[in-house]
Amino acid sequence: MRLSLAFLLAISGVAVAQTSEPGDFDVKAALAEYGVDVSAIPQLAGLQQRSIGSSCTAACGSLSFLYGASRVFAQNTTTYQNFTSSYWSVQQEEVQPHCVFKPGKASDVSVLVLLSRLTQCPFAAKSGGHAAFAGASSSPGGITVWLKDINAVTLNSDKSIASVGPGNTWTDVYSALESHGLAVIGGRVSEIGVGGLTTGGGISYYSNLYGWASDNVQSFEVVTAWGQIVTASETQNSDLYWALRGGGNNFGIVTKFNYYTIPSSTLFGGTRVYTEDQIPSVLNAFVNVINNASEDGNAQQYVAFLNTQGMNLASAELTYVEDNTEPAIFEQYRSIPAVSDTLSTKTLVEYCASVQKSNPNGLREVYWPITVYLNEDFANWAVDYFLSVSPQVANVSGINPVLIYQGITEPILQNMTKYGGNALGLDASKGPLHLMHISTWWDNASDDETVYKFVNDYFDVVVAKAKSLGLYHEYIYMNYASQYQDVISSYGSANRAKLQAIASKYDPTGVFQTLQPGYFKLSGAPVVNPF
Repeated sequence: MRLSLAFLLAISGVAVAQTSEPGDFDVKAALAEYGVDVSAIPQLAGLQQRSIGSSCTAACGSLSFLYGASRVFAQNTTTYQNFTSSYWSVQQEEVQPHCVFKPGKASDVSVLVLLSRLTQCPFAAKSGGHAAFAGASSSPGGITVWLKDINAVTLNSDKSIASVGPGNTWTDVYSALESHGLAVIGGRVSEIGVGGLTTGGGISYYSNLYGWASDNVQSFEVVTAWGQIVTASETQNSDLYWALRGGGNNFGIVTKFNYYTIPSSTLFGGTRVYTEDQIPSVLNAFVNVINNASEDGNAQQYVAFLNTQGMNLASAELTYVEDNTEPAIFEQYRSIPAVSDTLSTKTLVEYCASVQKSNPNGLREVYWPITVYLNEDFANWAVDYFLSVSPQVANVSGINPVLIYQGITEPILQNMTKYGGNALGLDASKGPLHLMHISTWWDNASDDETVYKFVNDYFDVVVAKAKSLGLYHEYIYMNYASQYQDVISSYGSANRAKLQAIASKYDPTGVFQTLQPGYFKLSGAPVVNPF
């Protein structure tokens, strides 16, 4: 069989130079570039006459013909069931794709995209699968692409760049780099995947020093809508590079993230828990740490407010990325009497594992964020209001509503201007910002509407209050967003238009809008808000 230069480059891992889809693009010819002879696949016979359901039968059958049962999992098999049960939230576990495809390299992903175009069978790609709503990274009735085997973690010769496959979770990445005394800017929970976290932003323990994960990618290797494998960096396909830094899954499937490395040894941190009477003092400390982030970027924090065993509590996660047991920036927190304290020295791998324990799999989940300008009085009011309305859902089985506060500090905002900036639309001169979100789990699907309405109604009141005080900010953090939120529009009209233009350039037929319909699309929220 004669193989084209494009195919040879693709399978060798060298990015192909083509940057836009040709006007006369032929899907069958593109598949032939990857050694796939469409006429030799029995499952594709009579394709034009098929419905969507039978099209997915054809697509999954074609993948099975090409790759075998070890890479294509059919329904009602043990491998299929093990896969679907591996998601973080039950809403994602419940999705039943027609088949699961497990590619081994980037060119396999190219074949998948092209077969999807040929058959019109939809797909979704799973890195870690840590979204809280159905269809985000699993395709109902379509093909779910499990990227787990694209999982290399390698360093370049001077160890300045770590190349990471999207099949890795953050514990995989940090474990691979730990012996080198290095890390990259990534997630804070062991089992979260690198893909969605990075393309949606990516808050890190190191973010006050270096910014978010998306701001620390040297380049992306991307499978485009026409099956080509391209590099996106500050100097190569720079518009696509910009779009992938916050634009989610709208432009291609990333098959390699090349991150700038950072020095990392041990950290000091953990949780201090405070009773309700200490909440005003905790919030004063929270605001002061945000405002002092420019003075000491080693500090990272978030504070959770919840009711447990009949007590309203504040739980502050305090992290210092050097092994300093008494950093001055956390002195105020240390001075507030706490009912428990787990602060200790940990490696990054150990730290992420400790936080993983508070993010168990197998529950119904919702995340829902808003952003406001930092204001201590408003922060206190919003906590008081949350604790006052939480009893409304106390009878929901297994429910655990939590309000979480984080800061988007001035150093974080400044780091968003690196390497040509990102797509998020945040103005580095207008900070700091206060990112607040509700994280809730519960047991039963019959309570879904009750829980969603509770969170929606809480934020309706909070947003109205913030707007009345001139504190509301439109930005929605993708990695926490609910299925009812229009993330891309929150980046501002100019950035949304720019993202749409970039998508039109690299994906003129809208493959990643229509054939990969899950998660946060350029056109709006995944689900229309019924409340």
